[in-house]
Amino acid sequence: AAPGATPLVNSRHASRGMTLVEILIALAIASLMTLTGWRAIDALQTSRDRVQADATQWQQFDDFFVTLEADLRRASLSDFSGSESSMSLLQPAVDAGPALTTVRYRVAGVESANTGIPGGRTRVWREATGAATDRTPMADALTVSFAYSADGIRFDATSGEYPRAVRVVLTVPGTGATVERLLALR
Repeated sequence: AAPGATPLVNSRHASRGMTLVEILIALAIASLMTLTGWRAIDALQTSRDRVQADATQWQQFDDFFVTLEADLRRASLSDFSGSESSMSLLQPAVDAGPALTTVRYRVAGVESANTGIPGGRTRVWREATGAATDRTPMADALTVSFAYSADGIRFDATSGEYPRAVRVVLTVPGTGATVERLLALR
């Protein structure tokens, strides 16, 4: 070769493509990356759904406690009865409504075939009877119980008078955790 001239390149080696083995290895690597990505996305979606369901359940419990406390604060001090699975109170009229409204909280077992709620759970119902009857599901839990205190110290499973405090204990489905709320009333 003359000085300054470029060497000749073997044309057979310069245009060489990928071999079948190299293509198969590249496809295997791409398949593994795709499978890993799909599993990660599926795990994220499953986690998101579980977090949303938990948030909905906790919001339901919070709404139940807020409504219960508001009803107890509006209740007449003269007419009250409570047991471990129910409580009944009388509320005076609000905003030209019926003269008196009877509000009852009742704990009942839930049949999964009728409600779509897994068996073994209970539901707290709020029933308000005045000019019309309103029956509203408030909370779904494994167990729900009420206890009442006339002196603010000792709690009993029943009460025939407006209590000084009410204790509500719920067992959370799925975790078995216990939530206890004390409502100081007077």
